[in-house]
Amino acid sequence: MNVRKIISSLMAGALLLGLTACSPSAAEQETRPDNEIVTYEPLDPNKTLITLGRYTVFNDAPLKAALEEKFPHIQIASVNAAGTNTVRAYVEKQGEHEDLPDLIFSGMRMGDSKYAYDFSAESFTSRYNLSSLEALDADGSLRQLPVNSAVKGIFYNKTLFEEHGWEIPATRDELFKPCEEISAEGIRPFVPCLKYSVQEVGLGLTNRELLGTSEKRAQYEAVVKGEASCEGLLEPYYSVLRELYDRGIVVEGDFTSSLTKNRQAMYAGEIAMIPAELGMYGLYEEENPDCEIDFIGYPTDTSGERWMQMVPGTNLAAPQRSMDDPDKKQILLDIVDYLSTDEGQDVLFQCFTGISGVKTYQENIRSEFWDVKNCLDKGQLYFADQFGQTSDFETAFDWMRGNMTMDEVIAATDEFEPLDPTAPEPSVAIGTAAEDFTALETSMLMADVMREAAGADAALLLHGTYYKGNSSKIYQGTIDIPDRFNLRSVSKDDALTTYEITGANLKKLMEHPLLNGEEVNALYAFSGLKAEYAPWRDEASNVLSLALADGTEIDDGKLYTVAAWAGTVDESYVSSTVKAHSELGTITDLMTAYLADAGEVSPAKDGRITLNWEQDAA
Repeated sequence: MNVRKIISSLMAGALLLGLTACSPSAAEQETRPDNEIVTYEPLDPNKTLITLGRYTVFNDAPLKAALEEKFPHIQIASVNAAGTNTVRAYVEKQGEHEDLPDLIFSGMRMGDSKYAYDFSAESFTSRYNLSSLEALDADGSLRQLPVNSAVKGIFYNKTLFEEHGWEIPATRDELFKPCEEISAEGIRPFVPCLKYSVQEVGLGLTNRELLGTSEKRAQYEAVVKGEASCEGLLEPYYSVLRELYDRGIVVEGDFTSSLTKNRQAMYAGEIAMIPAELGMYGLYEEENPDCEIDFIGYPTDTSGERWMQMVPGTNLAAPQRSMDDPDKKQILLDIVDYLSTDEGQDVLFQCFTGISGVKTYQENIRSEFWDVKNCLDKGQLYFADQFGQTSDFETAFDWMRGNMTMDEVIAATDEFEPLDPTAPEPSVAIGTAAEDFTALETSMLMADVMREAAGADAALLLHGTYYKGNSSKIYQGTIDIPDRFNLRSVSKDDALTTYEITGANLKKLMEHPLLNGEEVNALYAFSGLKAEYAPWRDEASNVLSLALADGTEIDDGKLYTVAAWAGTVDESYVSSTVKAHSELGTITDLMTAYLADAGEVSPAKDGRITLNWEQDAA
């Protein structure tokens, strides 16, 4: 059952029965899915449900509140996307199975995808800068609208700097030299997350050398397209990367580090500076740590001159399938029209940061982003597409480690395949499914695989959370895109781990999941257990019953072995760590190996979970 089919049954069934949401009858219960949780908020059968797909991280609360106030006949439910890094391929898979949410917020480019609606004939497109639309144009069609242009620079812990009397670096040398002083305090000075982008840092620190003249910009664009050699251009880029490594500023762990963990470490004063996209400020506001942070451009060899990189940010799409419904089409067009006004942009920029694509709104830059405005006013913004594929980052890593000469790394770079952001992403088949799984059924299968691999009494996997949880689905037929099972913020170092947990704490953590010490309204998908769960009840009373898989009562005083990925179960619930199964690799590795051997797979349908759609009494 997919999201669209679930929503259809929920809304159509409830409308047909004409029942109230406060006291559902047995007949209404039958219209509630028994194998999926679309939303933890009760659905109003008198409103049209609009699903909002989060394929990039942002605080969606202001957007949901504003849309439901502006359009009182709708209800918004957010759907977190799978943790895959091949987002476009997964979106195409969802489109093929008619399972896309109604509004798609993502950082990828749809190109001319037949699954996305073409906005090009809509009048509200005239409010956008032509250049921002041209970046998304696909042979005359416009399948997405720009929400923002992202800005990349350097975040630093301003509180930490002030406490130690450190000055923000005025030149590139001043970025490097104080690193020794900061390191002497036991603090990492400048920590990039190189797992997703090496070029962001290298280009940021050498953009003047690489892009300072029209001739160099032309050569760079030709390199990106694979039409010219990078010799005589990228040497400064590679030199600065090597310098970061040789000085000990960048270490081996940074090649696979988690940006989320780096961000949390910066809040804690363990890291002074991290390069990142301005959108991280929205997370800072949502997380509200006990420190002040600031955002600046990359310093150059000229004192006080800083530059920021401008890149396409988040885009908005609507699936063609939703637009084929005339009533829903008008609702979605009204929403997009509203979001394309200054009033709507005010709402969006409570959720996103960067620079608006709407012409009349571009002057409204927040005062906190003083250096963004400074760079804008001085024209110190540069555009630079990525050269090569993400897999080519390993070449940069080898160079930084000293395993290649400059001639060798230049020659290797010339062999990179050009990156086409709208090209189909190749994927390898890893298994076969007899039928569609819901996201919840997929999470349960993943938990089964974890429990079997660890040999534990039970296994737990957060379900539906953007971070550290699964939101992916398995669809009928060939299973590809292995990294759909990826869990955001669970790094390669976060092994599948067997813990000992008392029965009392097992019950408690199932009712009160904690992420980074904060309770989240989410279900742990499980294996080895049996539960009745009420998604629409108060967060403190979702778990109505919990037992072992065979129905045996859980003994509060007994220790049970529970398998989970490191960092997904709060330490306060754990009695001891039995074993970290590092040899099993990541969840993607584990699921790929399982599906390769399992033959055709189907949802368990073993009755382990009963979803109860009752609500709390008014």
